[in-house]
Amino acid sequence: MGPIEHYAHAKAITGRAGLFPSRYQSEGVDRADGPLAHLRNARLRAAWMRVADNLIKCNAHFRGKSAWWKQRGVDARDIRCRVANRAVRTVFQMVSGRRLYHHPSRLDRQYVLDKLLEFHQKHHTPPHVILRDMAHAADQIPKYEWAAEAVPLQEKCERARRSRRTGPQAISEILLAVLARYGITGLESDLEAQGPDASSSDASTG
Repeated sequence: MGPIEHYAHAKAITGRAGLFPSRYQSEGVDRADGPLAHLRNARLRAAWMRVADNLIKCNAHFRGKSAWWKQRGVDARDIRCRVANRAVRTVFQMVSGRRLYHHPSRLDRQYVLDKLLEFHQKHHTPPHVILRDMAHAADQIPKYEWAAEAVPLQEKCERARRSRRTGPQAISEILLAVLARYGITGLESDLEAQGPDASSSDASTG
């Protein structure tokens, strides 16, 4: 896609990806329900179609919408395009507006940094990469969301510093560095007071 600043609105993205039917016009004939537009960025369309397939398979909201459209006789290709278009609008709001998007399909609050940290732990990511990605993500979160985003990280940090297990690499210092960006301090001295056993916790990347 390139920089989000190149797109004035979500329709500019779907237009470039060709996520709309082609139109056939000839004298008195006007058909706006043809195959997908031929002129498009093929890689961009393929990426959004893959997003749509995953949402239909894994997301309860879009799975329900897909089933409802299918019952009403909507073509399967059109269903994928509808889901992709809705996904584009959601992502555009998140990226261009630099704000979190709370989808109506979820009643519980999801935390960006907590999910990012969980992903890296599952994939045994090196600590310096975790810190880099956490820092980049933290910089993009609006200030009014900082307090909420910090809650699960604070809990993880507290568990890490209280643990007496040893691990190949602790995440305590990574969490402290991210929390410091939110102006949350005071945990560093507590961590040091625990001694060397606390600096190697079971909440590790290995």
